Amino acid sequence: MQAPEIEPRVAALVIDSLAADLFRFAKGFQRQGRRSEFTVKVADDEALTAAYLFRPRSQVLELGGLPESFRSQVRPFNILGMIRDKGPEGSATGRVVLDLLAGQARPFATLRSPVELRAALYPGSVLTFVNHLLRCRGLEKDIADFEYEEFRAELRRRETLNQAVRGVPGMP
Repeated sequence: MQAPEIEPRVAALVIDSLAADLFRFAKGFQRQGRRSEFTVKVADDEALTAAYLFRPRSQVLELGGLPESFRSQVRPFNILGMIRDKGPEGSATGRVVLDLLAGQARPFATLRSPVELRAALYPGSVLTFVNHLLRCRGLEKDIADFEYEEFRAELRRRETLNQAVRGVPGMP
C-alpha cells in the first residue's frame, strides 16, 4: 500500500513506536510458549474494538472477502491490524477494517529486536491503520496534517489525559 503523504519524522515516529510495541507483544507471547498465533486488543469500548492479529498465512487466507492485492502480500507469518466500528457517527455499525501491517517468513516471536520487526512492516498500511485508529479514538485531524513538534505535543497531551482518566475511580 502507498504510504499517505506524512511528514517523514511523524511517519518514522509512528512506525518505530509500533515496531517496538509489536515486538514487545510478540516476546510476551513467546514467554508464554506461543509463537505464531495470538491477538492483542488495544481498544475495546462502546465505540470500537481494535486489535493486532498475529496469524499464519493459512488463517489469513481463510478470511472471506479479501481483495487479491491483499492476498498476494500475505507471507507465511503476518500481523493484521483490525478495527471494528461499533457505530460512531459517520461509520457503518459493525464495519470491520483489516490492514496487513507486516509479513515475513518466520514467526514474529523469533525476532531479536524491534529493528528486525520494523523491517517486516508495510509502512503505508501501518500509517493508514494508525491514522484510522487514532481518528476513531478522538484525534481531530489526520496524522498527515501534523508537523512533527505538533504531533509530539498532541501525543503528550493525550497521554496526560489518559493518565488523568486512569486515576479516576471506576475508570480502567
